[in-house]
Amino acid sequence: MNIKQTISNDELRIKIFKALADQTRLNTIRTLKASWQPIPYSELATTMKCGKSTASYHLKLLSEAGLITLKKVGQAKFVSLNREVFDGVLPGFLKTL
Repeated sequence: MNIKQTISNDELRIKIFKALADQTRLNTIRTLKASWQPIPYSELATTMKCGKSTASYHLKLLSEAGLITLKKVGQAKFVSLNREVFDGVLPGFLKTL
């Protein structure tokens, strides 16, 4: 799914800025930026230093904003940064982290 095709640019920006307006989610983006490979969901949730349901909520918001992608392999989930959205909507933002 291409998030840009489903909602307007302003709605996309609002979702992105709301998703980034939290220290835990911003730190998650930093963690994903540092890794060029997908990170196991459970490992990322542990680094977030919050409960499972809270981690799931944060990752859901990031995913809905199109900032991360979730890939299921067997029973495991992997999380990666959607650099395409950052480059298209917020060029240069990742360099500031």
